[in-house]
Formats: sequence, structure tokens, C-alpha cells
Amino acid sequence: MKFLHTADLHLDSAFCRSAQSDAAARRHAQRETLKRIFALAKSEGCDMVLIAGDLFDGSFIFPETKDLCIKLFEDFGAPVVIAPGNHDPFLPSSFYAMAKLPENVRVFTSQSLEQIDFSELHTTVAGYAFTSAALPSSPLASAGPAPHEDIYILCAHADLDAPTSRYAPLLTSDIQRYGFDYAALGHVHNPTNVSEYIRYCGFPEGRSFDELGDGYVLTVEISPDAPPIVTSHKISNERYLWQEVSLDGVSSEADARRIIEDTLTTVSNEPTHLRLDVVGTLSEDVLPNLSTLEVAYADRLLSLELRDNTLSLPEGAYLEKDTTLRGEFYRSLLPQLISEDGKERSLALRALKIGLAAIDGKDFIDGGKK
Repeated sequence: MKFLHTADLHLDSAFCRSAQSDAAARRHAQRETLKRIFALAKSEGCDMVLIAGDLFDGSFIFPETKDLCIKLFEDFGAPVVIAPGNHDPFLPSSFYAMAKLPENVRVFTSQSLEQIDFSELHTTVAGYAFTSAALPSSPLASAGPAPHEDIYILCAHADLDAPTSRYAPLLTSDIQRYGFDYAALGHVHNPTNVSEYIRYCGFPEGRSFDELGDGYVLTVEISPDAPPIVTSHKISNERYLWQEVSLDGVSSEADARRIIEDTLTTVSNEPTHLRLDVVGTLSEDVLPNLSTLEVAYADRLLSLELRDNTLSLPEGAYLEKDTTLRGEFYRSLLPQLISEDGKERSLALRALKIGLAAIDGKDFIDGGKK
């Protein structure tokens, strides 16, 4: 038996930071992603599609999205199994309860574990539904494993091995105790192979810098008493990247510009939303105007954000040797400035620049954008 495993599409996301027309275009792109997923399921000869939660981003769903889902489900013909997640819980007013779904669509409706038998496929799919925005207990914790002879699959939206989570805190040991041949999980947006038969498929297409890189779905070939054969398929048309480029040792603005432009040119080969952190220790006059570069590359990337995380030192002086207040301030931030955590390092650099400007009685100019 072969099936497609997907989750976390978050259809009809608000895209609040985008202009209204851009947000509408992004939602259209999400619907196109769903089309590609079902086209792949057909071309791969899948016997079933499993959607492990958060098909939708919220309770409001545009009519065209509802119509498309119903059409794609119906055209696929084979079983489509949905486990509602914390963003799209099963409620009396939800799409899952109100829409006239095709007969091949099966939706879990209870917080307790349910089972759906597909005798023609010699397969049983178990799962549950979020019925609110949280599910603080594990549906696998109290129930005992059901006897089964056929292929036994779990389709679930869950936070694995996180006992205090509010989002269905399943335990790997419970999944093992039930004897599932495969656990198709959603909720964690990064593809994660917990084991050869317990997997998060990850997001199909990124929506922000919280979902970096290409998006994927999984196809799984499975038979009783044999390890599943799992294949990852790139399904996204565009991607988010958050990268870093170092200007350490660069002594001229021309060289700094060339290094940044080389990175931008390489990344622009694919449709990309790019956030590029410019880092390094350099003289104040070396950093090029980042706003100018953003404008120059605006038509080559879907979006571009250049961020100045450099440490600009006048005439190459090193603040750790400074005996004044400036040096003392620098040394107080040094643990954060050399942190392995990029976000902590970025915040410390910004704090240093603001603080040094204040000490010097100067206005703070943000990000090289003069």
C-alpha cells in the first residue's frame, strides 16, 4: 500500500505583513501548492492521502479554497484521511462539519483515538481530532493497543515527547506500544525523522522566516512486517532563506559590496525570500549602503531584507583595549557578542551600536541605511 503524507499547509493564512494584493496572491499560491500535492499523489499511484493537521490556518476559509479542497478530494477518488489540528480543530461550525465532503474523505472528530478500516487496502488508520485550540493530554496515554492484522497507521497532529505541551503530547513509547507500522505526524514544521516509521513531513511551502528552505511531502510504501520505504518530494515553488555573510578582513567598500552581491546573485537563481545578515568587524567606512543594494536586487528576489549586524570600529581600534566607558560597555556585552546564538549576537550588536552612539552623543543610524 502506498500513501502520501502531508500536513501544516495552513491554507488561507492572513499574511498580515503583506499588502492586501500580495496577501491574496500568497493565498492563491497556497492553493496551487495543494493542487501540486494531489497531482503528485495521482502520478505516484498513491492509494491514500493522509493530512496530519493544520490543513487550514484558522476558522475563516475563503469560498474558493473550500471549493478547491472538495474538488481535489473528489477528483483523487481514493481515501483522504484528515486529522484536524490546533489551527483547524473539528468544531460544529468548522469546514469539516459543515461542508458536504466527498464520500472518500474521512475526518477524525473526537479527542479520543478513533480507527478507520479500509478493508480493500488491508489497512487501518488511527487518529484523533483537536476539538479546540489545545489538546493537553495524549490520546494514546490511557487506551490500550487494539489488535490488528493489517497495516496499522497513525495519522496525528502532535507534539512528540513533550509531556507539558498543550498540543497532544504523544510519547514515542506509546506509539511503539501500539505497534503502528507508520506514524504520519504533523505540527512540527521542520521535516523530522524520529525513526524509520515515525516521521514529521514538515511544511509543503514556507510562509515566513520561521519556515526556511524548500517544502516537501512524503510518499510511503508500506507492507506488514517490513520497514516503510519513504521518499521525500520537493513540492514548493518558492522558499525562505536566512543567511549570513561575513565581511571580516574586508578593507574597502568595493570589496564588501562585491561579497554581498555574490551572495545575492547565487541565491537569486531560485524564487526566494531572503533575509541576509551582514556580519564581521570592519572600519566604519567599509559597509556599503544596504538600502541601495536592496533596491538594486528587488526585481531578482521575491523579497529582500539586508540587516547590518557588523561591528564597526573606527580606524580598526579594538574596544576590548579601551579603558574608557566605551570599552567597559563593550566588555559587558562581549559574552553575547560572541554567542553561538545568532539572534542573541544580533541583539547584542544592535545594543552595542546604540550604546556607543549614546556615549558619543551621536544619533544612531540603523542598518547602514542612511
